[in-house]
Amino acid sequence: MEHCIFAMELCLPLRDGALAGRLRERIVRHPIIVDASDKWALYKGVCDELLANLDAAQSGCWDYFDDNQKALDDYKMWSEGMITEEGARTSPSGAPDAYRGGDPRYMTVTMAFLIDASSGSARSLASLCAIPEPRLWARETFAKVLKGLGALSFSAVKSDVVYVIPGEKEWGLTGDDIRAPKFHYLRQIF
Repeated sequence: MEHCIFAMELCLPLRDGALAGRLRERIVRHPIIVDASDKWALYKGVCDELLANLDAAQSGCWDYFDDNQKALDDYKMWSEGMITEEGARTSPSGAPDAYRGGDPRYMTVTMAFLIDASSGSARSLASLCAIPEPRLWARETFAKVLKGLGALSFSAVKSDVVYVIPGEKEWGLTGDDIRAPKFHYLRQIF
């Protein structure tokens, strides 16, 4: 079987942690064994939350590749982002100093799908992701792609992953964290 991949990551201010908390709760409460419609409901909820908060997103990236080996390699990379501790801090970042305009904290939300390349979903995603290069990182492009994920059929998805960093708001990402080489792929959203 040939595969394609779609992945997206958004970086948003952590603020009070409510969005991160809602997303983590949605992910953690999702049953392990589900059917395609349950999976669709999970990702629809995640996409709806991201769309509702897209104006706050500062950076992000998204990829669609229909080369089988690249799809397999990239999916492994995105999946391992959930379990690796590369560049992880050894202590919490704490809350920024509200009185001194301290360094804000950030969160990232990542989702990736390994898809049967011969499926209608793969063809729909290829069409959806045919964005002119100057518009790749535009806010309206992220909105279009997030809305378009609603057409994804989970019967064609061979594997998927979704996660939120940080796991707890006390470990929010700092500006230095976001500027570190680990997050080099995030593009400024305009």
